[in-house]
Formats: sequence, C-alpha cells, structure tokens
Amino acid sequence: MSTNYFKNFKFVPYSFGNREDPVLFNNLTEYVDIIDKIKQEVSFLNRYTIVGGDRPDSLSFKLYGSIDYYWTFYLMNDDLRYSGWPVDTGGLLEAAISKYPNRTIVTADNLGALFPVGQEIEDDASGAKGTIVKRNLDLGQLVIKLTSGTKFTAGGAAVYTDTDGVIQTLTITSETEQYNAIHHYENTSGEQVDVDPFNLNTSGLVPVTFRERMEAKNDSLKQIIVIKPDSIDTVVSEFNRLLKQ
Repeated sequence: MSTNYFKNFKFVPYSFGNREDPVLFNNLTEYVDIIDKIKQEVSFLNRYTIVGGDRPDSLSFKLYGSIDYYWTFYLMNDDLRYSGWPVDTGGLLEAAISKYPNRTIVTADNLGALFPVGQEIEDDASGAKGTIVKRNLDLGQLVIKLTSGTKFTAGGAAVYTDTDGVIQTLTITSETEQYNAIHHYENTSGEQVDVDPFNLNTSGLVPVTFRERMEAKNDSLKQIIVIKPDSIDTVVSEFNRLLKQ
C-alpha cells in the first residue's frame, strides 16, 4: 500500500526501545483540522457502501484513479479509524472464531468469589477440563479455555477443589461456543437491558450474541462518507500544504 500519506510529515528524533539511539522518524502526532472541517461540508462529500472485494487501496483507485488516497477514508470516518476496515461477509465467522475462541457456560448459581478467573475446572460428566478466563456474572457466564475435551455438558456440573480441600460445584444450565454466547439482551426498541441471572426471565427480550454484535458492527462500518472525486485533489493539496507549515 502506498506510503504517500506520510510524505509531508515532519521528522523528529524517536527511540524504538529504551536502549536504542534516537533515529529520525515521521512525527505521527502531526494533525491538521481541514478534514474535520470538510466533514461538515456536504458539497464535498458522497456516501458509499463498501462491498465485497473493496480494500482501501482498491477503493481509492475505483473512486479517484489512484491508490494514494486510501488514507482519506480513515480520516473521514472515525469508526474505520478506530475499528479497522470491515471484513468481507464470507470471513465474518472466521473473524468471530478468532476473536472469541473459547467456550461459555451459563449458570443460575450465585458464585460470589467462587470459580475465579484462572481456576481450572472439570466437567463431572464428560471429564472435559478448562481454565476460567473471564466471568460475566450479570449473565451468569463463565468463559472457559479448554485444556482437554471439546465442550462442557449442559445440565451437568462443573467442579474444582479449592485450597481448603472443599469440592466446589456449579450447575451448567447451558453451554456454547464463546462467539455464539449471549452478549446482551435488548428490548423491542433495540435498547440494551439488564436481566436477573438468578431468575432469567427474558420474555419479550431479544438476545444478541457476540457474533451478531460483530456482524452488526461490521455492517455499520461499510457505510462511509468519501470525498467527491472532483474535490479530492483540492482537499489533499490543502492537507499537505498545512502539514508543511
């Protein structure tokens, strides 16, 4: 991908590590507000929906006949800058598995300080074992990184022996892939709502899984604003002029 974006950034001494001598490198904190001003000027802008196969460089070429303006998409769209380029639909499952690779068990038991993060537990039915890597007690969830077996057993129990030699047990009400676990519940207005994990009455509520949340976020990233082709040279020239000041 072209490095054209950085060509007018001033150089400053920068150390890449505590024991390294400073070297001259682009000052990545350089900023000019022309792009922020352009965002308010409808006459300079078009709306665009990113489609499968679009990459920043290929979209730049599609719109402007050059790959050198890919960086404008990130400056014009805060979500792209913070979250990155959207994933092609066919790659969403793979992305979800990569981001949420563990298993999630759900319980209605009141855990308190029991079953802490870092504790290894065992499924007393299947013998599967895993380490607790995250707790979400608002939903009665424990995220488990498996160390043996393929999954825990819904309807069974998870156990471990504490430091006092006492066997601690919880009842597993459900179990699933982490990416298919419920992230939150929404009401009919699409607002996130709290639920009682000890009496999980979700009547009238819509469960939203981690994967569904990723997909919704990914879809929103596809809706961007771009600088009109007949304005791109003017805007970029002014951007570079201000950087040189």
